[in-house]
Amino acid sequence: MSHFRYSYRSKEGGSYASAGSHNRQRRTAYSPAFNEPQQIDAFSSNRNSDDETRSCYNDEDEGLESQRITDNVYNDEGLEFKKMNAQLEESSNASFDLEKGLPFHKKRKGKLMITTVSIIIFVLIALILTISTTKSKRNRQERRPQGNGGNNVLVPGSSPTFSPTKFFRSRSPTELSQPTNTPTIKFTPISVPPTEENLSSFTEAPISSFTLLPLTLTSSIPSAPPSKLTVLPTFTPIIGTRKDKYNKLVKALAFEGITPANSLLTVGGRKTPQIRAINWLLDDDPQDLLGATASTMSTRIFQRYILATFFYSMKGERWKIYNGWLNSSHECGWFGLSCENKNITSIPLLRIDQENREDGAVTQEQIVVSLDLEGNNMQGTLPFEIGYLTDCTVLSLYGNSLSGTLPATLGQMAELKKLWLDENEFTGFIPSELGLLRNVDDISIYENQLVGTLPTELGLLSRMERFWANDMQISGNIPTEFGKLTNLVNFYLDVNSITGIIPSELGLMTNLKDIRLFRNRMGGHLPIELFGLSNLEIAYLDTNRFLGEIPREITGLISIRDLQLFSNRLSGTLPIGLGSLEDLQVLRLNGNDFTGTIPAQLGSNQKLLRITLSSNRLVGTIPDPLQQSSLLKRIEVDLNNLDGSLPTWIGTNLDQLLTLNVASNRLKGSIPTSFGNLKNLEEVRLEDNDIIGIVPKEW
Repeated sequence: MSHFRYSYRSKEGGSYASAGSHNRQRRTAYSPAFNEPQQIDAFSSNRNSDDETRSCYNDEDEGLESQRITDNVYNDEGLEFKKMNAQLEESSNASFDLEKGLPFHKKRKGKLMITTVSIIIFVLIALILTISTTKSKRNRQERRPQGNGGNNVLVPGSSPTFSPTKFFRSRSPTELSQPTNTPTIKFTPISVPPTEENLSSFTEAPISSFTLLPLTLTSSIPSAPPSKLTVLPTFTPIIGTRKDKYNKLVKALAFEGITPANSLLTVGGRKTPQIRAINWLLDDDPQDLLGATASTMSTRIFQRYILATFFYSMKGERWKIYNGWLNSSHECGWFGLSCENKNITSIPLLRIDQENREDGAVTQEQIVVSLDLEGNNMQGTLPFEIGYLTDCTVLSLYGNSLSGTLPATLGQMAELKKLWLDENEFTGFIPSELGLLRNVDDISIYENQLVGTLPTELGLLSRMERFWANDMQISGNIPTEFGKLTNLVNFYLDVNSITGIIPSELGLMTNLKDIRLFRNRMGGHLPIELFGLSNLEIAYLDTNRFLGEIPREITGLISIRDLQLFSNRLSGTLPIGLGSLEDLQVLRLNGNDFTGTIPAQLGSNQKLLRITLSSNRLVGTIPDPLQQSSLLKRIEVDLNNLDGSLPTWIGTNLDQLLTLNVASNRLKGSIPTSFGNLKNLEEVRLEDNDIIGIVPKEW
C-alpha cells in the first residue's frame, strides 16, 4: 500500500507547511477494491487493529446486514422478556420444595439473571455496529467528489479538488515484510487544472524519506480536456516543516560550496554566524523567502543568506550605521549596498542538488554590485561566503577592526574591481587566489598584520593599476612575475620585511608612476631597467641595503618629481645627470657613502624644493648655481666635508627657505647680513663649523 502526504498553502502566511505539523494522525490510503480514501493512523504500531477497523467497511451492503442483525436481536429480546414474565407469574405462588432445597421461583430467577446479562451484551454490540455503519456511510458521502469539471478525482479530506502534483513514499522494509492481501496498484498521470483551493490543502513529504514517483491512478476516471491542461513545474513548493526547510537549505549551500560543513556546527556552545543566518531566514526574515513558492530563485535566497552571514560575522549590531539591515526591505536597500538589475540564470532552490538538473531560467533580479562600509566600527571576521557575491565590483571595508584571515573565496569574485581592506587587523597570508581576480584594478590591503610572501599569482592581474600592501610583515622577494603588471601605476610595499633585489623585470612596468619600497631589507644594485621608466614620478627606495652607484641612466626618469634613496649603502659620485631632471622637486640622498662634489648642474632644476645630502663624504663648496632654484625651502648638507664660506645669495635669492642645515662641516667666515632677509626661516643649524660673526637681529 502506498502512502502520500498532501501539500497545501497557508492562506494566512502564504507559505507552505507540512500537514504532519498540524495533524500527524492523518494519512490517506487508497483502497484497491473500491478506490476510496480511508483515514488510518500513520504512526500506529498496531497495524492489526487498523486492518480490523478497515474490515468493517468493505461493502456498502454491510450496513444493511448490520441493520438486520440489530433487528433480530431486538425481536429475540422482546420474545424472551415475554417468556420470562409468564414464568415469574407462575412461580409467584409456588411452595418450598424440601427435596431440591429452593423455591421454584428462586431457580428461575437465577436463570433469568444469566439471560439478562447475555441480552445486554448483544444489545451493546448491536448499537456499536449500527453507529459504525452509519458513520461509514456518512464519511463515504462526504468523500465522494462533487463535480470538478467532470473529473471524478478522489481527494483526501473534504476538499472537492485535486492537486496534480504529489509525492509517494516507497514502502519501508518493515511494511514489505508484513503480509498483505492488497493487490498492487499501477499509477498513471491525471492532469487537472490546479486551483488555489487545490494547493491550499496539500503538502509534500521530506525528500530525505520519500522517493519521488509519478502519481497516476488507473481507473475509468476521465482526464481534463487538453485545452484546460496545466503543466506544473517538476519542482514543488519548499517543504513545509522547519526541519525540512533547514535541511534543504543546508544541503543546497553545501552542494553549491557556499558554506563549508564545519561552519554549520555549534562551536563551544555558540552558534556560528552561518547558523544564525539560516535561523533568521527560517524564523525572522520578514520576506520569508523560504516559505514562498518554488519559483523563488536560489540566487536571491543565497544573496540574502550571504549578507545575513556577513552581518552576524562582523557583529552588525555594533556598527555605527546599519540602517535597513535584516529588515523587511530588499537587501539592496540596506545601508552600504548598491545593486543593479541583472539578467541572471538561476534555478529554484529545490532543484539544486538533483542530478541531471535542467538548465536554469533567465530572470531579472537586483544583484549586489557594491559593498561600501568603510570606517563603520566593524569587528569580527570576513566570512567565507563573501566570495559568492560574484557580481560585486567594489568591496570596501577599510578603516575598521576586522580580524582573522582573508578568505580564499575572494578569488571567486570574478567581477571585482576594487578590493579595499586596508587599515584593519587581518592576519595570515595573502591568498594566492587573488590572482583569479582578472578584472581587479585596485587592491589595497595595507596596514594589516599579514605575513608570508607575495603570491606569484598576483602577476596575472594584468588590469591592476594600484597595489598597496605596505605596513605589514610581508617577507621574501618581489616575484619577477610582477613585471607582467604593465598597467600598474601605484606599487606600495614599504614598511615590510622584504628581502632580495629589485627585479629587473619591474622595468617592464611602463605605466608605473609611484613605487614605494622603503623600510625593507632589500639589497643589491639598483637595476638599470628601473631608470628607464619614463612615467615614473615618485620613487621611495630609502631605508634598505642597496649597494653601488646611482646609474648614469637616471636621466631616463624624465618625469621624476620625488627621488628618495636615503639610508642605503650607495656610493660613488653623484651623477651629473641629476641636473637634467627638469621636474625634480625633492632629492634625498642622505645617509649613504657618496663622495665627490655636489653637481653644479643641480642648479638647473628650477622646480627643486628640497635637497638633502646629509651624512655622506661630500667635499667642495655649496655650488653657486643652486641660487637659480629660487623655490628651495630646505637645504640639508650637514655631516659632510664641505668647506668654503656661507654663500650670500642664500639670503638674497632663496626668500622662501624654511630650513638651512650646514652643521658638522668645515665652513668658515661670518654669517652674511643678507640672511636677515630670510623671513620664513624656521630652522638654522650652523654648529661644528668655523663660522664667526653676529646672528642677524631678524632671526
